Amino acid sequence: MKLLDMTRKYGNATYEYPFAPYDVADGFRGKPEYDYDKCIGCTACGVACPSNAINVELNEAKDKLVWKFDCGRCIYCGRCDEVCPTNAVMLGSNFETAVRFNKEDLTESAELELECCQNCGKKFTTKRLIAYCIENFKKVGWSESVIQEKTKYIKTCPVCKKADSVELVSKHFSKGVKK
Repeated sequence: MKLLDMTRKYGNATYEYPFAPYDVADGFRGKPEYDYDKCIGCTACGVACPSNAINVELNEAKDKLVWKFDCGRCIYCGRCDEVCPTNAVMLGSNFETAVRFNKEDLTESAELELECCQNCGKKFTTKRLIAYCIENFKKVGWSESVIQEKTKYIKTCPVCKKADSVELVSKHFSKGVKK
């Protein structure tokens, strides 16, 4: 009876959860929430994830980039939130991640279209990433000719960039060699 008297005097010391919603504190690291519309496919979140809960890879046909998140592997460290340049992945306040019978309910996935190299035609990066870069070029204040030059460079795959660099260096050194 003394315990009940103390409860009446000082109030409940516990929360009414699960019968009433639980409000988490500011800065709580809950389940990462993915916003497909903001994602540019830079793969920074997949690289930063220490538990491999986020995987970013090409699909079997190699025509789309597939982003997959497995909440069952997530350790809620927040690295994905820190590295995402567009805030497409942000830690939420959801902490109730239990599922019944189907572990697939713990996964999310999305597909992003790939851009083709302007030289060889091979798909190599997402269209959204290129658009994001061009948008940032404009924010810097570069002239239209500089933006066009940079756009041509970013629309070229790494293999073709390497071949172009080798060709450029070969031409440069062949001019300087005397026979």
